[in-house]
Amino acid sequence: MAVFSSGVFPPNEFWDYGTRVYARGEAKAACLTLQDRHGLDVNVLLFCCWVASSGRGVFRGDELENALQAVERWRNRVIEVLRTLRHDLKDGMPPAPKPLSDDLRRVVVESELHAEHIEVLMLHQSMDRAGTGTFDSAQQLEDSVVNLLRYLTISGAGTGQAELELLIEILAAAFPEETRQRIATTCGGLAFRLNAGDDSVLGGG
Repeated sequence: MAVFSSGVFPPNEFWDYGTRVYARGEAKAACLTLQDRHGLDVNVLLFCCWVASSGRGVFRGDELENALQAVERWRNRVIEVLRTLRHDLKDGMPPAPKPLSDDLRRVVVESELHAEHIEVLMLHQSMDRAGTGTFDSAQQLEDSVVNLLRYLTISGAGTGQAELELLIEILAAAFPEETRQRIATTCGGLAFRLNAGDDSVLGGG
């Protein structure tokens, strides 16, 4: 039996975008790997791409930092707690009857998705700038790379080759019309400049 109704959520363009991208190719696996390795937020990874793909370009000023701050308490006190509980219940918790703990885990899974959906709305609300920028796909791809590199940098995840390969999978899902070669070249070129000390790559002006 469903605990929540999806009808309680208002229509949201970022949620629609994120669910489409997350379901394509290897985006889900790449996002979860970055989450497990570096504690990155899957919704924020998708947010970085949505901001660029919606015509808003690169993050300006403290927009990314403000978005992270807006969801930090919700993520730490709600989403992370539910995620830990889901993992703990995966193989049961003897002597609790496993069929009953499995029922509880299904409720936790649905609760976690509900909490993730709320976080998406919070991230969307944090971006009060209209999408009036470029809708050129190549520029949006570059802007997405800049946003993702900025998130990895400020989170301390780094921009090594392993991380870039995961970003390429996310970007391939976000820009299915672009060739993998162009995505890899764009991502690698900007990361090279950043790793060489060119902080202007991250924008933020």
